[in-house]
Amino acid sequence: MKMKDVLEGYNYDLPLMDAVNDVELRHIRRLLAGALMGEGLDVAYFATRELEEAYVDLRNDVRKGVRYGEGYLAFEEILKDKNPLQMKLWYLTCERDLSETVKDMHWLVGLAHQRGLMARAVREAGVPVVHVPARNLVAGKTPAELVADQTVWN
Repeated sequence: MKMKDVLEGYNYDLPLMDAVNDVELRHIRRLLAGALMGEGLDVAYFATRELEEAYVDLRNDVRKGVRYGEGYLAFEEILKDKNPLQMKLWYLTCERDLSETVKDMHWLVGLAHQRGLMARAVREAGVPVVHVPARNLVAGKTPAELVADQTVWN
């Protein structure tokens, strides 16, 4: 069997599913991995990376005794932008220990990076990279869109 045949139709969520089903992982890491499932490869990596960097900056601010430093400003922007994936990750992590959250987010960035690297392996095998994020498969309006779209109710 050729590598091209094996990789055709590769499910990019497999590493995430492995993490979700790994009973040896802490519960929060399993939840975080599940949050990335169905997300676009680039969106998952870059959104997770930006959030991880904000947590690292916030931890550094705390260590320096700075109240409104880089971490605070980074989170101010992230929360203002309301990226759906970042908001999901924020709500999963915002009430947890900061040092542990930094470690968990670092782990999640690594997982998102591994997932994205698989696209390179697929492309190098001569298979077109096809990944359709789950939100692009929704046929109708989602509850989030309905609540945000006030014109529906008028």
